[in-house]
Amino acid sequence: MRENTLDEILTPDSRQTLSAAADRLLPDLKAGQLEVVRLGQRDVALATLPTTAAEARALGVAAARTAEKLKARSVGVMGLGAELASEMALGVQLGNYRFSRYKPEEAPALEQLSMDNLSDDGAQRVSALASGVRLARDLVNTPYNDLPATAFAEVARKVAQESQLEIEVWGQAECQQKGMGLFVAVGQGSAHEPQFLKLTYRPEGTGNHAPKRITALVGKGVMFDTGGYSLKTAGGMYGMKGDMGGAAAVLGAMQIVAALRPQHEVRAYIAATDNAVSGTAMRPGDIYRALNGQRVEVTNTDAEGRLILADALTLASQEGADEIIDIATLTGAKVTALGEDVAALFSDNPALTRAVQDAAQTAQEPVWPLPLHAPYLESYRSGIADLKNSDMVPAGGSVKAALFLQQFVTRPWAHLDIAGNALKDKAHAFGPAGATGFGAMLLA
Repeated sequence: MRENTLDEILTPDSRQTLSAAADRLLPDLKAGQLEVVRLGQRDVALATLPTTAAEARALGVAAARTAEKLKARSVGVMGLGAELASEMALGVQLGNYRFSRYKPEEAPALEQLSMDNLSDDGAQRVSALASGVRLARDLVNTPYNDLPATAFAEVARKVAQESQLEIEVWGQAECQQKGMGLFVAVGQGSAHEPQFLKLTYRPEGTGNHAPKRITALVGKGVMFDTGGYSLKTAGGMYGMKGDMGGAAAVLGAMQIVAALRPQHEVRAYIAATDNAVSGTAMRPGDIYRALNGQRVEVTNTDAEGRLILADALTLASQEGADEIIDIATLTGAKVTALGEDVAALFSDNPALTRAVQDAAQTAQEPVWPLPLHAPYLESYRSGIADLKNSDMVPAGGSVKAALFLQQFVTRPWAHLDIAGNALKDKAHAFGPAGATGFGAMLLA
């Protein structure tokens, strides 16, 4: 139901009151800020007119947070053009998110949003983006005891069914048979069955015809990371339910893609497992054969994400993607270099680099390019196998990890290291403390 606009509900007295409040309050308001005025039985929030998409989205988040404080069930917005209205609507939905699975009383109060000048197409796009981000956030927020790899695969099956995506799910034995030795090695210590997922979106009308372009999205899905025998500290292990933030972003992106229906094919490859300690877990010094035939010596079992990504990247390359983008909570060195707001971008293709940067700007999910400095990989080649998975030297760790991944791709490729971006201890720009859903919008 459409809310009444202010023009329809204001009396002459309330209009005069609002005008006086605007004259008094607006000069001191910064972009993205709101000031609430009580008019009869209604709360009216004043804000300076946003001039950019970023300001509009920030204003939407502020509106959602204000509505929460007021326990408002509905919000109506007027005075924005179509483009900024769309961005503000997205901000409202992102800011309104709450993870209430374990605290039902903390579910968001806001149930209805109405906006002047928001087209049907704009509303559909906003709904698709917000829904994909919510999915990614819900997955990262869910603890491992309720979301092992098998449960993640069930969520993916449900998404595929509802979104009309093709899906294949392979267990440990099937992956072993296919030659995915690195993925199998990481999962062999788990009490839960690892799952390798492939989802495919095909544009309408392609049928058996080759699509114009195939984009592959690859997500790291370490559902929980103990570090394996290279055990993490207690403080370092807490929060490792979020080590599948890349997989969550890819699944959220696929849901968005299915809703927005682009004209080229999109494939998702998600390697879902956990890094456990047990009698069957991989050990430092073990050597495993990758899908592309290279032998990798495991020097550090806590550098497991690059192992599962390696086989996924190989598969995406072998199956003919025109471009591959992987996303992973991969290295602590990335957090040291760029903090928790900006993702690290590595790419061997200038056009793909620009495309990812443009998408990041539109999504307001910032990235910063770092170099693929080839000499750093030499320390990974000194051993009894083709590669080591780590040289145990923290300096340049994000670059080395990206160079390791590069050995398993034969197509134009970009790598996003989102360590620190996927899960926040405090409220962030687009939502409450907890999972951010970083990457879902960017990839879509």
